[in-house]
Amino acid sequence: MNKLLILIFLFFSCKGKNESELEKININSQLIEVSNYQEKNDFESANNLLESLISKNPNDAELYFRLAHSKTISNPNLFEIMNLLDQCLTIDSSHFKALYLKSQGLMFMGNFKGALEIENKLLENFPDSFNLKADIASTLLFNGDFKEAIDFSEKILPESDNIYDTERLIRVQIFAYYFLDDIEEVKIGKSKLQQLGFETDYLEKLINSKELKFESFAVGKNVGNKPCSIAQLEFMFPEK
Repeated sequence: MNKLLILIFLFFSCKGKNESELEKININSQLIEVSNYQEKNDFESANNLLESLISKNPNDAELYFRLAHSKTISNPNLFEIMNLLDQCLTIDSSHFKALYLKSQGLMFMGNFKGALEIENKLLENFPDSFNLKADIASTLLFNGDFKEAIDFSEKILPESDNIYDTERLIRVQIFAYYFLDDIEEVKIGKSKLQQLGFETDYLEKLINSKELKFESFAVGKNVGNKPCSIAQLEFMFPEK
């Protein structure tokens, strides 16, 4: 009798495990189909498939994240995107890709302090990520922490391995100095960009006019960091 019970237990345990593995394989294959739709710019089909997958798998955090990410491209309704990210993070509070996307949403909402908190949390888990450090430098600027933005940018500049990241950090310093009314340092930053081969006419206009106000700078298209593809996010935040 005991042997029979053990066999029955093992049968259903293995069956459950196999079904779970098959279900995961099925979801992954359908996520490939989602990516195929997106590559063809057919976001309606991609989003419909993701919504269907969520209805069948309501506890799968990745699905909510994928739909939120898809909607940042196809239907940028910030409220809906943030709601999907919150649903994802309710299931998995350490879903790093969703946390990063949420930090970007908070930036666009003007909640720079909230974005900084998330970015610092991510940096604790990925301390070697230069992209995160550069994002933090930008967010410090938008949050009005000008001196900290300057110091942090200077600290991480030696880690920059390409000219565009270097330009980004120098630009953070330039605007921070501008809002501190230190025009001499702005001119030094401008000279650095010229030496790197970047166009600086806009900075000359900025220096001469002195009309740019921080309140009008930290809004709209100026805010936020570079949008990332799924592949870029997976590279930035590999599964641990």
